[in-house]
Amino acid sequence: MDKSRMIIEHYFNMWLTKNRVDIDDIFTSTAHYVECYGAEYYGINELKQWMNHKFKHQTVTQWLIKNIYHDDNIYTVEWTFACVDRDKSFKFDGISLITFKNGKIAEIKEFESKYKHYRPYK
Repeated sequence: MDKSRMIIEHYFNMWLTKNRVDIDDIFTSTAHYVECYGAEYYGINELKQWMNHKFKHQTVTQWLIKNIYHDDNIYTVEWTFACVDRDKSFKFDGISLITFKNGKIAEIKEFESKYKHYRPYK
């Protein structure tokens, strides 16, 4: 397994364990993160603020990586995410476009899809 894949898996697991101890080893200092609902974070300090806030109010119960595809330094990760946030449960599928620079994550852009799929013409 290549180093970038290991970093991705480690990052996803951080949300399950609520442990961001080595975030400086995962993200560049100028990292850019766009969540699937529109929030954006610029730089490692904003990422740390966001994670600290989320770890207090949210428990991630699942962040399952289904597939990882890549071309050079850009990775596309297909996943299922589930959490409890302020006593409300959420579950959805998604894609993260992850760009690496010098062995660290420089950017993540997330996109969301409904978890339950249906066939309207069947």
